[in-house]
Amino acid sequence: MSGQTSGQPKLSLVIPAFNEQESAGEIVEFYREIAAAHPELDVELVVVDDGSTDGTADALRTVLSDEDQAIVISLSRNFGSHAAITAGLAHCTGDAALTLSADRQEPLSAVAAFVDEWRSGADIVWGLRSVRATRKGPAESFATGFSKVFNRSSVVPTYPAAGPSQIMVTRRVMDVLATMPENNRNVLAMIAWVGFEQRHVYFEQLPRPHGVSKWTSAKKLKLVIDSFVEFSSAPIRWLTVGGVALGAIGVLLLLLALVLVFFPDAPSGTTLISGLVLAVGGANIVALGVVGEYVWRAGDDARKRPVFIVKDRYQHG
Repeated sequence: MSGQTSGQPKLSLVIPAFNEQESAGEIVEFYREIAAAHPELDVELVVVDDGSTDGTADALRTVLSDEDQAIVISLSRNFGSHAAITAGLAHCTGDAALTLSADRQEPLSAVAAFVDEWRSGADIVWGLRSVRATRKGPAESFATGFSKVFNRSSVVPTYPAAGPSQIMVTRRVMDVLATMPENNRNVLAMIAWVGFEQRHVYFEQLPRPHGVSKWTSAKKLKLVIDSFVEFSSAPIRWLTVGGVALGAIGVLLLLLALVLVFFPDAPSGTTLISGLVLAVGGANIVALGVVGEYVWRAGDDARKRPVFIVKDRYQHG
């Protein structure tokens, strides 16, 4: 539900945080900078403590002043950043919401670009990194490669091929998102699927001032699987094509084995056939695993467990 305290359009800054106690002061300070830079807006801070064990929520409460307008949501455990973003969007009261990182990697100018696009009529504004703070490497190549493949092979072609960093959405997008019950979610892909007017802004990502990213390789891999299972049948089609190809190779090798029977001095085809059997068996196991991922997530959604559980909600100002 949207709300204003001054009759001005209201912007919610949604920040998922996991063990970011040392960043609490910078989170609040950045919120104050944004509010000061946009006096035409009523700005609220919404931080979702995603099951932190270092006192992140308490640290945030300590640094808030009487002039600040903030909501601190504490989840009962670590549900993951996409569930935390969902929680933030569910509890914010703005006419629009902008996600930001807890480690202050977005410049103030990027926020202004988001706001300009929103105020000119966009319902969804994608934040894309023109310059990434991380060095190029296998992890970075994997992330950009996933975004490109997902853009081409899913039912959400509006998902940026360059890979989104942050996003701004209007109240009507948040209202639609609230009706979507997926447990294993890529919330950005879900937002892309909604439709409406979508635009892009580009910014130079700032380096982390301290600490390391909590976005581990295991979390990235789960997000990739969740994304394809929820929005693409491409893995099933890839397996079908692979199965046809392996079947064709198998037929050719069997014909070759039959021919070799009539040439006793020819090299034995036993090794070749054994390799084929192992390859086909491995492919079958992989295919079963992929289908299992689809079935498991369908069952998980059918159980209708909540996407997140709120342990505490603190309203300030």
